[in-house]
Amino acid sequence: MKKWIAFGIGVLVAANVFAQEQPEQTNKYEINGGISGEYQGKVYLVREERMHGPQTRIDSCEVTDGRFQFTGEAPQHSVIYFIQSKDGQLAPIFLEPGNIRTSMRADYFLGARSEGTINNNLWRLHQMFYEYKKDSIRLAAVTDWKRFGQGTPEEQAKNFNHRTRLMNSTKLEMEKGMVKYYNDQAFAPFILLFEMTGELSLDELKAFRAQLDSCLNDHPYTKELDEVIANKEFKVGCEAPDFNIKDMDGKEIALKNYKGKYVLLDFWASWCGPCRREMPNLVKLYKECKNKDFEIIGISLDQKEADWKKAVKTLGMTWPQGCDFLVWQSPVARKYNLSAVPYTVLINPEGRVEALDLRGEELSKTVKSLLNKKKK
Repeated sequence: MKKWIAFGIGVLVAANVFAQEQPEQTNKYEINGGISGEYQGKVYLVREERMHGPQTRIDSCEVTDGRFQFTGEAPQHSVIYFIQSKDGQLAPIFLEPGNIRTSMRADYFLGARSEGTINNNLWRLHQMFYEYKKDSIRLAAVTDWKRFGQGTPEEQAKNFNHRTRLMNSTKLEMEKGMVKYYNDQAFAPFILLFEMTGELSLDELKAFRAQLDSCLNDHPYTKELDEVIANKEFKVGCEAPDFNIKDMDGKEIALKNYKGKYVLLDFWASWCGPCRREMPNLVKLYKECKNKDFEIIGISLDQKEADWKKAVKTLGMTWPQGCDFLVWQSPVARKYNLSAVPYTVLINPEGRVEALDLRGEELSKTVKSLLNKKKK
């Protein structure tokens, strides 16, 4: 184990030295790319709003003899852009000042390898170390099969699970080391967001966030990380995040205007089968309780206005309905840590979360019980 740690530290230090050999002195970027295999036509430079957000083509160039080049003014912050193929494949690249070299296969843009600037070097280093360890574990497994045979199906499954856990734990430890060592580079909040948020506990995530250099406090990835941490803290008993969203007439629905009532936030979508099957229960509950200091606010994850409005009418939803057509990128959905629909959040008159994800008879009984207590 000590040898592996020493190897990892050595690679990290070597990469840091290499990254500093050519300090970026201007705000210009130059991307020189190569594509192996048969490729004709253009490639596109694509900007992404937030991580996994909407994408916009901002530049294009013709590929000639497998080569292409982009130049321009780098954005304020070093963030991931994409080189997009004519058939929609995406190759990630940190767009930042300096000369960036990138290479990819015509049939596999996602496996692109980029170097030349600090954060692209770090992303490549991450790839190299992961590939090295993965290949090492695979070779060790093949060697053991040749020595001892593959064993029973149960033994094979056990060994596979062991190798998977070993690979995942090794990768996570490598990423932890990189975040600590390169805590002043955009790669640090990027890898926390992109790879580590699902692997770390809330306390661990807070600890790594605290290690980021203050120069990254205004970086988009750090801000998203702060949002993820706030969302992970969202639970029963916490204060319900305020929000504003447009209703079906274009007027604002503001949560703060409903203080003093029990409010049920119903996250749904017209394309969601379980949401539609649950709706008769909500219609019945609303008829029985709407005049008893109780309100429902529907938050749709629809992308098309026509689909949303048609479903509201078809399903008989007479309570306030809001939609911003941003689907999973909706600020309201993000504030409430939404990962699936249907999903409900019951908020008490004091503005705190009373219960989460209640449906059917359980939801009806809970709401009616709370309203009866409030009346007394």
